[in-house]
Amino acid sequence: MTVDLLRDLETRLALGLRADAARVKLLEATARVLLAVGDQEAVAMSEVARRVGRDPTTATRFVDRAAADGLLRRDPAVEDRRRRLVRLTELGLAARGRLLEVRSRRAGQLLESILAETGLGEGQVEWFLKAFVTGLADGEGA
Repeated sequence: MTVDLLRDLETRLALGLRADAARVKLLEATARVLLAVGDQEAVAMSEVARRVGRDPTTATRFVDRAAADGLLRRDPAVEDRRRRLVRLTELGLAARGRLLEVRSRRAGQLLESILAETGLGEGQVEWFLKAFVTGLADGEGA
């Protein structure tokens, strides 16, 4: 039962991201990359791959597509010009902002639903979600 619920959760999260990306006229892969790179960050490709949960080759394809759309740029690192750092462009910052707005609305609706259904307080739900995410992260090496 628990395995089925987790599988359903993973599916619904992926479908939710796909739907949110479509609302702001992005591909899901592009949305993943925009969410993985912070507003003022310069992120190494290996870190982008880790953050999007894909192998480096797939992550590079995602970044290349977003760069071709003018949302990201890949700059050489100062200390090692062979390394590439990913940064959001102004267009990428705007697209990320729109995506985060849609995602925030979805999260707010979900929180309201959980609060109404369970009678838990907002702090209790936040505690549970943090514990849940930590538990998922701890299982990554397993």
